[in-house]
Amino acid sequence: MKVKSLAIGSYQSDNNIFLAPMAGYTDYPFREVALKTGYGLSFTELVSAKGLLYGGRANDELVFCGQDKKRTAIQIFGSDPYSMRCACESEYLKDCQVVDINMGCPVPKVFKNGDGSALLTNVKKASEIIKECVKSGKNITVKIRTGLKKGDDVAREYAVMAEDSGAKLITIHGRVREAYYSGEVDFEAIKKAKESVKIPVIANGGVFTTADADELMEKTGADGVMIGRGALGDPFICAKLLGKQPDFTLKEFILQHIDNLRSFYPERRGILEFRKFVSYYFRGAPNVKDVKMQLFSSEDFDKTKEIISTFLTK
Repeated sequence: MKVKSLAIGSYQSDNNIFLAPMAGYTDYPFREVALKTGYGLSFTELVSAKGLLYGGRANDELVFCGQDKKRTAIQIFGSDPYSMRCACESEYLKDCQVVDINMGCPVPKVFKNGDGSALLTNVKKASEIIKECVKSGKNITVKIRTGLKKGDDVAREYAVMAEDSGAKLITIHGRVREAYYSGEVDFEAIKKAKESVKIPVIANGGVFTTADADELMEKTGADGVMIGRGALGDPFICAKLLGKQPDFTLKEFILQHIDNLRSFYPERRGILEFRKFVSYYFRGAPNVKDVKMQLFSSEDFDKTKEIISTFLTK
């Protein structure tokens, strides 16, 4: 794929390869080490706009960016325009240059509240939300899906609406809500949306290899790609797309991730968070069943690091 810098309003990304927001995965400990592989921009887990207004430790964790504020966008969700604007203007987001509005989350508890992908049924309210958030002065971006069910295609309509409402970029996950994270990506829907607007369009969905990224860019004409689960299974996929040799090995990546978790969470919480990544990190590795069992049963960071160091030689 062609690598280039992107203008997102007043913000300029280093490149057009973005790390997707993934609930339960893209917390600060993972983003911090993933950004070292070269991503132009990363996104936090989705954060409740109303939750930001009430405050609390959970919000502190979700929006924490450390030294990478410049390359981290905060993704918020909600369906009340005023609350969404207040979240953008809150103390939590004062140092954030890019705020992403989630209009694609498929999970039931979000959808049933009228948030996330539920907004794909109400273009007027979606527009009102974007317009209010734009008033905050932040560079507002939007993430959508192509629709709710098979046969839907609202990507073009929502891309045009987002641009008209003041959004500076739109990311399109090329699947409908009912497909969740599996099935073929609708290249044509993304292509039609891209051809209808002047703001950058980022294509998302199904990128697990460099060939996948090339195909997604070629068939959609998008300005860049957003990588989700592919970044978990191959921590160096961004470096590969950039044509660069990573500065560290898989073993070093994983051990750094563990050290980040140790610094960020209480030990028990950090261990549980790391277990989510085990199947991704070691997928396809030979003779790994016993190692996985050891990692899932480990109760402390030192033991976890010892297991990994023994199994991975580099």
